[in-house]
Amino acid sequence: MNIHEIAAGLLSYVLQSGLLLAVGLMAPRLLRLRHPGILLAYWRILLPAVVLLPLATAIWQPRSALPVLTIDGAMVEEVVATTLPSEITGLGWGVLLVPVLLVTALALLRIAVGLAYLGHCRRTATPVVPLPDQVRDLQSRLGLEIPFFLTNRLSVPITFGWARPIVMVPSSFQRLSDDEQEGVACHELLHIHRRDWPVTLFEEVIRAILWFHPAVWALLPKIALSREQVVDAGTVQMTGKRRQYLDALWQIVCSSRGPVAAIAVPLVGRSHLRARVERLKKEIVMSRTRIIVSGVVLVGLLSAAGFVGATVFSATVTSAADTLSQANPWSTEGEKPAAQQNKHTGSDEELETLDFDGECSEITHPVVVDKVNPKYPEEARKAKIMGNVMLRSTISHDGVVEELEVLESPDDLLTAAAVEAVRQWQFEPALCDGTPVGVYYELIVKFSLK
Repeated sequence: MNIHEIAAGLLSYVLQSGLLLAVGLMAPRLLRLRHPGILLAYWRILLPAVVLLPLATAIWQPRSALPVLTIDGAMVEEVVATTLPSEITGLGWGVLLVPVLLVTALALLRIAVGLAYLGHCRRTATPVVPLPDQVRDLQSRLGLEIPFFLTNRLSVPITFGWARPIVMVPSSFQRLSDDEQEGVACHELLHIHRRDWPVTLFEEVIRAILWFHPAVWALLPKIALSREQVVDAGTVQMTGKRRQYLDALWQIVCSSRGPVAAIAVPLVGRSHLRARVERLKKEIVMSRTRIIVSGVVLVGLLSAAGFVGATVFSATVTSAADTLSQANPWSTEGEKPAAQQNKHTGSDEELETLDFDGECSEITHPVVVDKVNPKYPEEARKAKIMGNVMLRSTISHDGVVEELEVLESPDDLLTAAAVEAVRQWQFEPALCDGTPVGVYYELIVKFSLK
């Protein structure tokens, strides 16, 4: 894959991903979709769609056949290898990947530090004994037996752990009323019942790995907010104490002193508090019909955006890349445009057939349909070695280059580069009165510094 194809794939991915993200973010607003459960499922589907679907089309975009190389005379194909790099070098990839991997490592380290800090909080916390009666009742209703711990190192309640989860609450928990404690405890127990902590941990890992992707920063906060709103609604439904729960949220956020560990599932985050309070003040109900219609419209909008991105954007970018890659990549001694010569025909004397003793009233030349550009050797480029490498090849009736013989070359470095590239070429075979035949064929690979 040459540098133009890589750039085209990257640009195609950016355009398709951006279109999907823009449409995906606007669609719920246009439909006035506010149900937290539906939004949570929608954001979770949209994120992998934005990240993965354009990647698939950018990588596996069908490539059109390469244009036919110009034939100079009856038996010669010619290609020019210039100083334009045909592939990104290892050093180039390293320059791109090192900062990306460095930031990823720092983000993963941040998660590890957060886990270690939560572990330290757990070891220094003291059990809440005895548990308030309303908390024990909630555990019984949910079928859970979760220990509660009191810590001065956290400012908001959090759940922590997967196999043996716990709830850690700040000292301000003891100053809440019984109804407020019930709301806080219910919120945390619902997180455990839904297994939100491992899901949140996974999301933080995705954020660390794909930190450079705008969709991650745009959609993960929406996923977190929708999840909290779903649990808020569940808490109010279980306790039936909306006002007391709102008071608990307010008191905890006012008493919080600093940021919570990144991989915790907090009861409240300052950035989400306004949206959560507004949601709790309203009882949003959507009919089954509206849910179905909204779902169909959302799928339709995203499908249309994906189709436009995969067809219009990909085709445009691929066409631009082909134009760049074909801008003077090869020519003939007579500077005849390659596009003007599609197939050459002549008598059987112009081409020597391979293992074919019959006579041809008309024979066509083989045509390159899949070409690997020769790479200009770095040593030859620095030494300013130029010239033509003339090769005699045998092209089978299947269009495969079977043998190569070097007839003329200015330098062994150029010879090796030309042979390595031409061996990978695929031809449309020569036709003898419409029948594929093997032929001997001469090619000139022209190395020039421009």
